[in-house]
Amino acid sequence: MNAIPYAAAATVMQADPRPPGFWARFAWFAPAVAVLLAVTLYPTVVVLWLSVHRTRLYEVVQGVGLANYVSVISSPAFLELSLNSLLYVFGALAVVLPLGLASALALQNIARGAAYVRTLLLLPWTLSMGVVGCFWLWLLNPSYGPMSYLMRSLGMEPGLMLGDPSLALLLVILVTAWWSFPYVMVMMSASLQSIPAELYEAIDIDGGGLRARLRHAVWPHIAPTLGSTALALGILYLTLITLILVLTGGGPLGSTATWSFEVFSSAFRSVDLSPSSVISVVVLGVNLFLGYLYTRLTGRVSG
Repeated sequence: MNAIPYAAAATVMQADPRPPGFWARFAWFAPAVAVLLAVTLYPTVVVLWLSVHRTRLYEVVQGVGLANYVSVISSPAFLELSLNSLLYVFGALAVVLPLGLASALALQNIARGAAYVRTLLLLPWTLSMGVVGCFWLWLLNPSYGPMSYLMRSLGMEPGLMLGDPSLALLLVILVTAWWSFPYVMVMMSASLQSIPAELYEAIDIDGGGLRARLRHAVWPHIAPTLGSTALALGILYLTLITLILVLTGGGPLGSTATWSFEVFSSAFRSVDLSPSSVISVVVLGVNLFLGYLYTRLTGRVSG
C-alpha cells in the first residue's frame, strides 16, 4: 500500500533535483542582496555614467566620452593629488607597520601587565576619526597646544605646524599612523601566537639567538599576514577623509589633499561633477586592484 506514495515521491525528487526549500532560502538573502546592489552597484554605475558626460550639478548636459579622463588625468592638479595620495598611503604604512610589529613583539615578551598594556595601546583604534582629529588639532595648535609649549620650553620655534605646507602632510601621516597602528598590532599578535613553540626550541638548540628567531621563525610566519594587513590599510587610507578634513581641510595650499578628499570637497563646491567622477573611478580602480591582491594573499594564507 505504501509503494505508490514512495514511487510518487521518488518521481518528484528525480524531476526536481533542487533541495527542498530552495526558493525559501533564496528569499532570505534577497533583501540583503537588493540593499547591497542599491548602495554599491547603482552608485558605481551613476559615477561611471557621469564621468563620460559633462554635467550641471546632477543634470547631464552633454556626452563627451573619454575627454573628461584626458582632461583630468593630464592636469597638474591631478598630478599633485596623486603625489599627495601616494605619499600619504606609503608614508603611513612605512610608520604603522614597523610600529605595530614592534608593539606586538614587545607584548609577546611582557610577563606581567600585558593585558593592561595591550588595552592602553588599543585605545587609539577605539576612538572615532573625528575625536582623533580634534585631539591632535588641540595638541598641535601653534598658539596654545601642548606640543608648541613643549617645543618653546626646549628653545625651539614650533612654527605653524599643521599650517605649514612643508610639514602638514607629514603630521597628518603621523596622526594617521598613531590612530591605526593598533590594528597592525592585533594582527601581528595573532600571527605571532600561531608560531609553534617547538620551532623556537629548535633554534635555541642549534645555538641561534634573537636574530635567528626573527629570521627563521618569526618572519616566515608573519610575512603573509603583514602583507594582507598592509593591503587592507592601503585601501582604508586611500578612502580616508575625516582625519584630513578635521586636521587641515586639505590645506594649506592643497598640500594634504588626496584623491578621496578632492572627490568629497569638489562634489559640494563644483557645478560640473564629471571631474570628481573621474577621480572616483580612478580610486575605484586602484581599490579593486588592491582588493584583488588582498584576496589572493589572504587565500594563500588561509590555504
